[in-house]
Amino acid sequence: MIILSKVRPALILFLLLFILLPLGTSSATRFIAKDNIFISESQVIPDDLFVGGQNIKVDGRVEGDLIAGSRTMILTGKVTGSVISAGQNLDILGDVEGSVRALSQTTNINGTIERNVINFGASLNIRHTGKVKRDVTALGNELIVDGEIGRRLRATVGSAVISGTINGDVDLKANSITLMPTARINGNFKYKSEKEAKIEPGAQIAGETEWNKIEPEEKKDKGFFCTTNLLIRSLLLVACIVTGLFLILIAGKYVKAAEKMVFDSFLKSLGLGFILIVCIPVAIVIFLITLIGIPIAIITLFAYLILFYISKILVGIAVGKKILTGFAKDKEAPLGWSLILGLILLTILTNIPYLGWLIYFVIVFTGFGAAILARKALTS
Repeated sequence: MIILSKVRPALILFLLLFILLPLGTSSATRFIAKDNIFISESQVIPDDLFVGGQNIKVDGRVEGDLIAGSRTMILTGKVTGSVISAGQNLDILGDVEGSVRALSQTTNINGTIERNVINFGASLNIRHTGKVKRDVTALGNELIVDGEIGRRLRATVGSAVISGTINGDVDLKANSITLMPTARINGNFKYKSEKEAKIEPGAQIAGETEWNKIEPEEKKDKGFFCTTNLLIRSLLLVACIVTGLFLILIAGKYVKAAEKMVFDSFLKSLGLGFILIVCIPVAIVIFLITLIGIPIAIITLFAYLILFYISKILVGIAVGKKILTGFAKDKEAPLGWSLILGLILLTILTNIPYLGWLIYFVIVFTGFGAAILARKALTS
């Protein structure tokens, strides 16, 4: 049980908002959080479903949106709304009447998506049986389109292989682009790359083909090591370290509890953080549309932004401690040095091309969830 008298005001509002959120959205909304979640074929969820766990399998029907944070999620049933997912692997074999928005290392689409797909992650694979009836937007390392896209494809990836059908324009930026003999592009094919796309005999392009060549000089001083960019990132890193040191000074016990949650309850923290980060802004908007709720919305927004900011700090301390102690559970390391080492490493990781965004969101979701779990552990 959470004892509210021992919790700081900002966290009181944050937790209160989370408790009241289902009442403000829909009385039928379901929240499920455990390691393994299974929705059988005979089950029907009559409204939105929020799930967080290690492994999730949905064979039944969700008559609303499906919002999930997990390591692996497999959808073989039907979702009448949209799917929003964050995790390692996402496999969609069923049907989604809305859109799919995914932040996953690997996303496989074998079913039918009635609207759009927006994917951030290492790999997006629209397989032979997969069909997206509207647009596909992708940012990641690998894109494979063997199925059908109803309208436009826009992507910035490391490599792209198209062997299916795209019934609209294609706008690609990639290091390597291949159109297989079975590829059909019923629109314009515009791409940006250092080398010309490999278009196999038999591949068909109904519209115009435009290649904007990336010259090697264009990439110089535009990445992380650009002088101006490096200076800005260095200042942000210093500010984050100073904030972390101040947090350790005034709430050392809480910081220790939170950094422990990062690894001891990683998947639980990731799933909870994802659900909260998605739900809280919705609740804030609900409060804003009522005059009496405006002050609550403003204060909650500040609490939300604070937790969002310190989430990276908490994960940085946990990562730095693991490195300094050699992953030994019975060893301790100074929180200050753990903070500095961890934040430097996270800054480098979040600037890896194509994967940086995925790593950043995993860090934020995990830190956000760990912050809530730590407070609950300290007050229970």
